[in-house]
Amino acid sequence: MSSKAVTRVQAAIVIVIIIAAVGAGVYLTSSRPSTTAMTGTTAAMSVPNADTITVESIGQPTSVDPAIDYETSGAQILQNVYETLVWFQGSSASQVRPWLAQSMDVSPDGLTYTFHLRSGITFSDGTPLDANAVYYSLMRPLIIDDPNSPAWAMDQVIRGGANYSKSYNNAGPSAPGGYGNSYTKGELQDLLNAKPVEVIDPMTVAVHLERPYAGWQLVMAFSVTSIVSPTAFKAHWTAPTDPNAAYVDGITAGDYSDTANPWAATNAVGTGPYTLQSWDKAAQVLVLKANPTYWGGPDGRGVAPVTNVIIKGVDDANTRILDFKAGAADIAFVPTTGGLIFQFVDQNTWFNNYTLKTLSPDFQIYPQCPPSTPFQGKCLFPQFETDFIGLNQLILGPDKKPLAFQPFSDVRIRKAVTLLFNRTSYIHDVTQDFAIPATQIVPPGMFGYDPTIQQTPFDPATAKSLLLDAGANPVNGSLGFSPKNPQTIAFSYNLGNLARETAATILVNAINSLSADTGLYATVTGLAWPQFLSLQESHQISAFFVGWVVDYVDPDDFIQPFVNTYFNLNIHYADPQAQALANQQATTTDPVQRAKLISQLENMVNNDYAYIWRSYSGVFGLSRSWIHERANATVASGVYTSNPAVYGYYFSEITKGATTGSIIQPTFFAIIQTGTSALVLPKSLF
Repeated sequence: MSSKAVTRVQAAIVIVIIIAAVGAGVYLTSSRPSTTAMTGTTAAMSVPNADTITVESIGQPTSVDPAIDYETSGAQILQNVYETLVWFQGSSASQVRPWLAQSMDVSPDGLTYTFHLRSGITFSDGTPLDANAVYYSLMRPLIIDDPNSPAWAMDQVIRGGANYSKSYNNAGPSAPGGYGNSYTKGELQDLLNAKPVEVIDPMTVAVHLERPYAGWQLVMAFSVTSIVSPTAFKAHWTAPTDPNAAYVDGITAGDYSDTANPWAATNAVGTGPYTLQSWDKAAQVLVLKANPTYWGGPDGRGVAPVTNVIIKGVDDANTRILDFKAGAADIAFVPTTGGLIFQFVDQNTWFNNYTLKTLSPDFQIYPQCPPSTPFQGKCLFPQFETDFIGLNQLILGPDKKPLAFQPFSDVRIRKAVTLLFNRTSYIHDVTQDFAIPATQIVPPGMFGYDPTIQQTPFDPATAKSLLLDAGANPVNGSLGFSPKNPQTIAFSYNLGNLARETAATILVNAINSLSADTGLYATVTGLAWPQFLSLQESHQISAFFVGWVVDYVDPDDFIQPFVNTYFNLNIHYADPQAQALANQQATTTDPVQRAKLISQLENMVNNDYAYIWRSYSGVFGLSRSWIHERANATVASGVYTSNPAVYGYYFSEITKGATTGSIIQPTFFAIIQTGTSALVLPKSLF
C-alpha cells in the first residue's frame, strides 16, 4: 500500500525494523492460534474515556478514496471503513479468506475469478451490497487511472487494464507532453468491451485476467479493491460538461486526485466496522465511529467494542510523548530516533539481546520473545518495507517546466551522493539498531531478495572525485558547478519523521563537507505530509526520503513501483532494459529463473544509482496498558499481534479497559511451493 507508499510511505503508528519470509513462489501461512498463551498484567489505573481510542501519529491522509489514496495514513482509515471481497486471516499477509464474498471460484486456466457475495450486508448509508456495487467499485480505479494511485496493481494483469492505462504504460517520462489526463470515449469503450469485471447475476461477479497471476488473490485484498457505496458516490458526482469527455455514470476517466469530484477524497461510505464521522484537515484530526449496523465480519465478531476512534496528526514527537505519558493518547508513534523510544523501553535490554522491556507497567510493547520468535535476531513484528531516497532526474518548477540545474540526470552525481550516505552510522546512531541496512528493492525474506548484493560503502574520497569530474566536465553546460559557480541540491522529508530528517541531515552534512572544493551544496527541507506527497508526485522535489510498505506479498509489489510505475514516474527513471526485465520476471513461472531475472534487475537498478537504499523495516506496537487485542482476533489488531499487510491498527479488534486478558500468540509456518509439491518449514529457519 504505498501503499503500500507509501505510496504507502510510513506506517502510521509503528516503528521501523525488519521482515518475515515469503514471496512469489514462497507463501507464508499462519496457524491460528497456538496453544501458547501469555497473561498480561497492568498496574491499578484510571482508564480515561473508556469509549474512545485516541491515536497520535505523524501527519494525516492525502485522501480517503480507495481509488486514489496510496499512503499508509489513508490506508489505515480505508481498512477500518471499507472492506474487500477477500481479506487476511490473523497475522498472515500471504493468505486471504473470503470476506464480503461468501466464496470464490477460480477457472482451470487461472484467468477468471468468480466471487459469490454474502447476502444481507449493507453499506453504512443503508444501501445493499450487490454485484453492481462490486462492479462499480472495481471499475472505478481502472477508469480514473490516477498515475499516483495503486491502480497499477490491477492494471498489470486484469483484462484490458494495461492497454487502457496511460500511467501503467509509463507514458509519463517518454511522452513529450507527459501522460496527461485526456481519455477518449473510444479508449474507455475498449476497456469496457474487454470486460475486466463482469456481473453474472445480482450476487455474483467475475474478474477476468489477461494471464494467470499467482498474486491476484492478494491484489484483491488490497485497499484499491475496496467496495464503496455506488449510491453515495454517484450522488456526489457531476458529469463532465465537455461533450468529448470519457465517462460512465459516476466515474470520470482521468479525474486525477478527485479534482473534478472532490467529495470522495474526504468522505467514505463502506461496509466496514467503522464510519468516518469527520475530518478536520486544519487540526489534522479524523474521527471514526463504530458502525452500528456492521454485519460482524466472517467470524461474526459483531459491532466494534470501542465506539470512537480519534486519530490525530501531531508532527512534534515530544508533544506525542507527553500526551502518551499523560494518558491523553492511548497509542502514539514514538520514534527510535534520538533514543526517544528509551523513555518507555529498557535500553540495556534492547542493546544486550534485542528484546523489548517496558520501563513502567503503565505501558506495554509487543511482540514479546518468547513466545514470539525473533526476526533477524530482533524481537519485532515482521514487516516488508524498504526505506530509501529517491533522486529525481528531471526536476520541475512550480510552472511545471524543467529547472535549469538537473544534478541527478548525471549518474556520476547520483553515485557520489549514494557513496556519501553513511548507512552504518544511520542504522546504529539514528535508528538505535531498530533497522538493518538496505541493499536493493526487494526486502529480505521476500522471494527475489538477493543476499549476495552488498550495501554501497561510505566512501567520501571516491564521491569527491566523482563530483569534481561532474562539475568540471558536465554532460551539458547547465550542469556544471565549481566553487566559483556553486549549485545547490535540496533534500526533502515529511515533517514529524525524525528518522528521515536525521538521515537527510547526515547526507547533507556529508555533501557540504566537500563543498569548498566541489562547489556543490545541499539543504534540508521539511514539508507537511500531504504537501510533501503532492510535490513529490508533481516532480518538484529534487530528492526525497520515503519508504515503501508492502501492498501484497509478491516481489512485483516492490519491483513494478520502482521500475515501471509509481516511483519511477516521480523521479523520471526510465531504463528500457530494466523495464523489460521487470516485465519478464513478472511472467516467469519457474522460480529459479525468476530469481535470476530479479537479481539481474536489482543489480541493473543499483548500477543506475536511481535510488539510495537506507534500511529495511519491521514494527512493534506501543500502547497504554489499558489497550488490548480481543481474544482470537480475526485479523491482527497491531497491539498484541501484527499483520504486515495491515497498516497501523485494525480497531475493530481492540478493546479498552483496566485489565488484560489472555494474549494468544500465533505460530507461523512457511509453505515453499515448487510446482505441485510443498515443503513445510518452521518460521525460525527464515
